Amino acid sequence: MSTTILGRKLVLLAFIGVILISTTPPVISEDQLNSGVVRIAIGLNGDVNQLLSQCKVCKVVSEIPEINVVVVEAPRSIISYLMKKPFVRFIEEDREVKHHGEVQWNIYMIYADEVWSTYSSIYGDAAYGYYSTIQVAVLDTGIDYSHSDLQGAVKYCIMSLNNGRSFYKGTDLSKCRDRNGHGTHVAGIIAARLNGYGVAGVAPKAQLYAVKVLSDSGSGYISDIAKGIIEATKGPDGVPGTADDADVISMSLGGSGSSTLYDAVKYAYSYGVVLVAATGNEGASSPSCPACYPEVIAVGAVDINYNVPSWSNRQPDVVAPGVNIYSTLPGGKYGSMSGTSMACPHVSGVVALMQALRLAAGKPKLSPSTVEYLITATAIDLGASGYDYLYGYGLVDAYYAVYNGLRV
Repeated sequence: MSTTILGRKLVLLAFIGVILISTTPPVISEDQLNSGVVRIAIGLNGDVNQLLSQCKVCKVVSEIPEINVVVVEAPRSIISYLMKKPFVRFIEEDREVKHHGEVQWNIYMIYADEVWSTYSSIYGDAAYGYYSTIQVAVLDTGIDYSHSDLQGAVKYCIMSLNNGRSFYKGTDLSKCRDRNGHGTHVAGIIAARLNGYGVAGVAPKAQLYAVKVLSDSGSGYISDIAKGIIEATKGPDGVPGTADDADVISMSLGGSGSSTLYDAVKYAYSYGVVLVAATGNEGASSPSCPACYPEVIAVGAVDINYNVPSWSNRQPDVVAPGVNIYSTLPGGKYGSMSGTSMACPHVSGVVALMQALRLAAGKPKLSPSTVEYLITATAIDLGASGYDYLYGYGLVDAYYAVYNGLRV
């Protein structure tokens, strides 16, 4: 384990210790464990009696003996427990099958749709990631702000390219136009509008800042990324610590470590910005930077079957869908991409939901350390029990992250 990753784990454990000593810990209670009943299909190696002896709250709905599958109703929170049992081959939610629609499998997989349906009647647009002072900065190749599924999503542009020789900040969004496709794809995963066509993002009413720090070829200088982080932190008024600052900085990019980059990360963190980054696609034993830093939530990838692809860098904090993700592309188009770049914006969108709903509920925003704790503590545990090399703390769970975030 690298020193950096070990440091991140120790920081998180130290923070959890402080939470346990000083406040009521934001953990899932007994009544929560017995709520949120879902219908799941379980593939068995043994017979159904083995399952029922281990899951007293499981209610059998039907069986398909020819393929040794049983369908049960049970609390969703018990899924991670059952997945570790040797007699269980697989578990999947028994959802309705529809034609490919606006809400894709990756959104269902992290339960973002349950946040919308649970909280929209109480908190309105905040359930979809909108609050007047919540902004997500997307550091990337720019965004096609004219895309029909991103209409009205992009509010501000920051452009820093060629070691800062090309610099702009303001409302002329054409300065942040995406001619590569990567940034628009990432932006769609976060905030594609729930408008009856195309696709929907995790937080489909979130406000975005386009921060173009990568060229049309998809590369950029460390100094430009650092400047993008700082300018996003300061927001349109140029003053950090005010309402128009970016609340989340989403970085589907990475490279080697840098003191300049790390100083920029610490600057943003000190002003309460939640930083999220992709771990990288080299199949390396640890995340690339800025995901390597303890102040940043490092996100690895999984596919539709919960498997970590060989190229996803190891030792993430959490994982999210990152294989064959269908999202927006420039010119009003759509397409699928794979990479931890696609996993990262899922978590960024979840953070937007958490913070928007906190404010809508009349509570202050969560600190970056509390957000990281909640994201990891409520993740669906996959792989070896607890933190592990492949999955980190598990698959991000939007519903439980929001649920517990509202109760801290």
